Amino acid sequence: MKEVKKLALGIFGLLVAFGLVLGAGANFSDYNASRSVHWAIVTDDTELIDLTPLQPYAYINEGGVLVVDFSANNPNWPGEGYGMGISPASEYNFDEVFEVSNDLWENMTIIVRITSSGTHVEFYGHEGGVYAVGGGEATASDSADEDVCFALGPGERKKIGIDLSANGDSPRDVWNETMTIKAYRLGTEPAELQGECEED
Repeated sequence: MKEVKKLALGIFGLLVAFGLVLGAGANFSDYNASRSVHWAIVTDDTELIDLTPLQPYAYINEGGVLVVDFSANNPNWPGEGYGMGISPASEYNFDEVFEVSNDLWENMTIIVRITSSGTHVEFYGHEGGVYAVGGGEATASDSADEDVCFALGPGERKKIGIDLSANGDSPRDVWNETMTIKAYRLGTEPAELQGECEED
């Protein structure tokens, strides 16, 4: 029985490696250093969003936390010969790391706000419709921001990219960034978001 499990695990590992080699690299602009980010996913009658990882370096762990991990600690890491993180003094842009959807509420538009505790990790939506709170659309790494928002109608979804900036960092530096994702029913969002998160 153990050999069957090992064989199945080996085949799964090969499929993951082939998938990474053939397809996973198609959705990033440039590449940079070793960091991980964790989001807690709550089950709650008032939840307004659904989060879905889109890349091998983003996954939901056994504890229900959305994890973004570019290191060898990621269970999807393909093994020796592949990157062990992001490089110091560099910047990486990953266009489609995870997706936020409004599949949980019918007939209700929601406003979603994503924040980072620092400027090492910034967000954008390369397909448009994501806005930096306080000014302008965040559609690429050059306009990414640590505080973004967007509107989602019923059944709509938005792919979120992450800009990682390791400028001034050294090998083995660790970021302890906190990412927060909040959703509000349209009309109940904080005053600083009103009129900021939708196209005029």
